[in-house]
Amino acid sequence: MELYRSAQSKAKSNQPQHFYYSRTKLIVGTVIWVVATAFFGYLAFAARDKGAAVLAIAGLILFGCLVMLVNCIKPMGRLDQPGLTIGHDGIHFADGVHIAWEHIEENTYLDQSYMGIPIGKFVVIKTTLKKPKGKQYRVAALDMSSDEYLATCDRYSQR
Repeated sequence: MELYRSAQSKAKSNQPQHFYYSRTKLIVGTVIWVVATAFFGYLAFAARDKGAAVLAIAGLILFGCLVMLVNCIKPMGRLDQPGLTIGHDGIHFADGVHIAWEHIEENTYLDQSYMGIPIGKFVVIKTTLKKPKGKQYRVAALDMSSDEYLATCDRYSQR
């Protein structure tokens, strides 16, 4: 038995669901990685006369901080474009990959943390296709929760 829904509500439910990047999460991440880059940059500068091994390790950590900083800044230019779209035809990722529902074998939302500190949030999809066999997509900066993602996938894959 279907409950009454207005025509506007029915039309909206037939449209794909777009998940956008969260401006707040990106700004907080940028601030954290700017501070970390400055701190490890200072440590690398202070370690310049401690030996090649210490300098190499400090440089590697500094490089990792810079990569994370760039990964927080890059999506800020695309806040008006969806990072993930879920519709009747499947899941469409911001990098152009589209996976139809009939090709999805396993759909998992991973929320990783270490001692209560969030480390990463990923959508992991295994497919029956030859390419891509699977897709792992980082969704930590998207404005969605695991419950919202899985409920949306259930709603659209059932049709």
